[in-house]
Amino acid sequence: MTPPNTTPDELLTPALTTPESFDAARTARLVAQLDHEDREIRRAASWAVRFVIVETPALADHCTGQFRRVLRDAEARPVALRTLSVVAEYNPEAVAEVVNGAVKERTITRLVGTNIVAGYRPPEYGSDGTVITDEGDDPGTGAEAVETDAEPEPDTEPEGDTEPDPTPEIPTGRPPENPPAKLPRLDRPLTAYEPITSDTQSGGRLDAVVQFSVDGRDFTGLRRRSQAIAGVDHDAFVRAVNRWRQIDDHDAVTTVVDYGTRPTPWLVTERSVTGSLADRKAPLSAPEARWILCRLADALTYAHATGVLHGGLHPGAVAVVETVEDADAWAYPRVDDWQIDDLFGSANAHAPVPRRYAAPEHLSPDRFGGVDTASDIYGVGAVGYELLTGRPPARENGEIRSASAVAPDVPDALSTTLAKCLRTAKMERYVSAAALKRDLEAAGDA
Repeated sequence: MTPPNTTPDELLTPALTTPESFDAARTARLVAQLDHEDREIRRAASWAVRFVIVETPALADHCTGQFRRVLRDAEARPVALRTLSVVAEYNPEAVAEVVNGAVKERTITRLVGTNIVAGYRPPEYGSDGTVITDEGDDPGTGAEAVETDAEPEPDTEPEGDTEPDPTPEIPTGRPPENPPAKLPRLDRPLTAYEPITSDTQSGGRLDAVVQFSVDGRDFTGLRRRSQAIAGVDHDAFVRAVNRWRQIDDHDAVTTVVDYGTRPTPWLVTERSVTGSLADRKAPLSAPEARWILCRLADALTYAHATGVLHGGLHPGAVAVVETVEDADAWAYPRVDDWQIDDLFGSANAHAPVPRRYAAPEHLSPDRFGGVDTASDIYGVGAVGYELLTGRPPARENGEIRSASAVAPDVPDALSTTLAKCLRTAKMERYVSAAALKRDLEAAGDA
């Protein structure tokens, strides 16, 4: 058990800064705090568990019993369910075991369980605990409803299976009251950033998670450095980083913590523990997706006004940062990789944007023109399309199907906005990111 004088910060700090240090026993103790009598301790434990499992998904295998125990507590059940819904993205098998046990104990309903683990259908149980193999149409079969303030259940099952899971997440959560805190800017040598993971290759650069301290507090960041020693234009690298730094004070732009050119060009940026929008389980609810798109449009408005172009927006280029202070708040999007290919020179040969999210001008500049602000507008549309439908935009006979045709739950106004972003001709897209943001905001009132 957590000592009586433990604070939320004491739970969160090690999980946030050194999640790789947790073993099975320590993680299980975190899970046990989800039913702590102090609400703030419960919320802190929820975030701590998420950070640790994202880092080491296999640890969830050792916590199934603790999760089932916590789910028996009606007061703790909502925070436990929210925690499990995140853990399920990284270790669905472990969460399926928890859900299966909870349904058998009638702690949660089958429908709640299937909303936690995508595609999972736990077996039904009779009153004696035996598995029912002939489900039939008896509405009284299976787990009975348990009153809880967890996520509401839909009235009907998703219709049809012609599209890959077009049913959006049940709308939960809300925008955070304040954006997550930004990391400080520093001026240190590369050796001041201690790697805590091995290098991974990404095109012409090497990436690693690093640890550093500021005023006695430990932080982690993502260090990116050029793999090549020769052939990189150091002056161009510095100019590119400075362009990024011109706009990284915006709440929806990833912070550049530090950079240098010795021994090779490198930079350290803010690191998202939970990954990027590409790691989210799409489709999202329309309110959350629209809120994310508004943040992206606002970041692009700020960047374009400063003369800074992204040029390769796609879900993997948008980090998501959790709001630790509010477990119910949506993760905050931050646009990353601002012309990252240019930062490390010609050695980085991979395309700036994956082909399935590429604007026509990315694929055929001779025909459609060069990459410019209109390309960023297209990028917002491509991101939004996948967030709302669960799939990237694809052309059929030269046209992209509307988002509402792929996923009927997408509001028509939002679908129309995305369609305008995804026009083939630049002149038919939004004239500016600010104009796009206005229509996105208006779509919420439609």
